[in-house]
Amino acid sequence: MRARHPKSVRRRLLLILYEHYLRDPLQMLSPQDILADGTVQREDLLANVYYLHDRSLVELMHGYHPPMFAAVRLTATGVDLVENEFEFNLLFPPTPGELEEKGAQLPALVERLVEEADFSPLDGEARKALLRDVQFLRDELARPAARWRRHVIHAVLDWMAEAVDEQDEVLPSLGKIRAILIDNAP
Repeated sequence: MRARHPKSVRRRLLLILYEHYLRDPLQMLSPQDILADGTVQREDLLANVYYLHDRSLVELMHGYHPPMFAAVRLTATGVDLVENEFEFNLLFPPTPGELEEKGAQLPALVERLVEEADFSPLDGEARKALLRDVQFLRDELARPAARWRRHVIHAVLDWMAEAVDEQDEVLPSLGKIRAILIDNAP
């Protein structure tokens, strides 16, 4: 699977290095480790890693076989960039449709969530609050995916989960929506 644009390759490299950094921040990845992921091709690796190094987003260890590097890891600047979703998407945009594809099933799930909230066993202020939260989530997800305010969405999802005490049988769609929006976030 060859990436079409260097920014897509750089985005994928940063994500691979970020995931590894969270598991072990001191260990560096070799070119073979990165290629083993299967999402970056050998011909795309060298120039893009050096570009990220020139931008101070990765740290390189040079080996005995120039120009190939021996190992690479994310710098603190690289970690900060990946964790700042807005800036990360601005500098290294997701591939066209990536955000939309991930959210393709959201409208149906949100409508199901509306029905589940309406038939929930909650009453009084708890019920009103849940229905307001569901409507707020519905409105937020109606925006283009690139303009979603993820911190707001996460907070609303957390509030709804607290309202039903994490009972999956009350709002079964809530877990699926969380999986799409939080677990698979870019």
